[in-house]
Amino acid sequence: VSALLLAACGGESSTSTTTTPAVADLTIATAFYPLTEIVDKVTTGMNIDIVGLTPPGVGAHDHELTASQLDDLTTVDAVFFLGGGLQPSVEKAVTQLGAGITVVNLMDYVQTIDAAEKDKDDDHDHDHSHSDSGTDPHVWLDPANMASMTQAVVDTLSALSPDSTATLDTNAAAYIAELEQLGTAIDTTFANCASRALVTSHDAFGYLAARAKLDTVPIAGVNPENEPSAKELESIAKVARDAKATTVFFEALLPDGLAKTVASAIGAEVNVVDPIETISSTDLSAGKTYISIQRDNIERIAQGLRCS
Repeated sequence: VSALLLAACGGESSTSTTTTPAVADLTIATAFYPLTEIVDKVTTGMNIDIVGLTPPGVGAHDHELTASQLDDLTTVDAVFFLGGGLQPSVEKAVTQLGAGITVVNLMDYVQTIDAAEKDKDDDHDHDHSHSDSGTDPHVWLDPANMASMTQAVVDTLSALSPDSTATLDTNAAAYIAELEQLGTAIDTTFANCASRALVTSHDAFGYLAARAKLDTVPIAGVNPENEPSAKELESIAKVARDAKATTVFFEALLPDGLAKTVASAIGAEVNVVDPIETISSTDLSAGKTYISIQRDNIERIAQGLRCS
């Protein structure tokens, strides 16, 4: 009897364990918010860890990877980023990762705008010397590019987790349908506008403008730190005035001084647009997404350009 009791007690002891969190099937790093949203949307229902390399509320242009983030990168299964000089710190880090990590430059899967060629093609008289050469990296502002990147992410994750292909495909189809609806909203909203000059604090909205068939009049170049000279500001103001622009748009993360200077020179108002490089923790908690912010952008720009 004693032996049986001891055996029973021993059995109870061996089956009493503390529950531990399940280990993620995949750990995926994303360079900044729009890419994070894509991975989050397509992996709904899967056991995935997402490592966002740009903290909420921090601009993608400005962020330098910390030592801790560099360490985290060495443990992921895959990393998605955008080349084109948007985040030099990230681009440098991914070139140093081991062969066992899948590195995907999503710039390879989208239709790009060449910043230098765009400057040549513009009919504007003002000096574009403040603009950056090379590829405009703000590709996510055209929903068609977001859809292309979504498919590339799904293809990559399906190769890493073949059993999840059906889930990935289903999630991607739903998200791409939303992106296509957003693209249609851009196509139709800007069909008839009093002005077609999108005057912005820096040249982040070329893809949105191209989709909407608007002319961009950026106050600063692709890199917001490259501020124009007084002479260039005067030229930009002239172009904006000639285009009958009544609103100058600035970004929430950037100082509004340049936008106000141009707006004052032409008697225009100022308003905010969001390049969606990041979303603050507060806005994320409130449920804001790439799509909801883009719809807000469309509404604000349409109001500023007096579209009907």
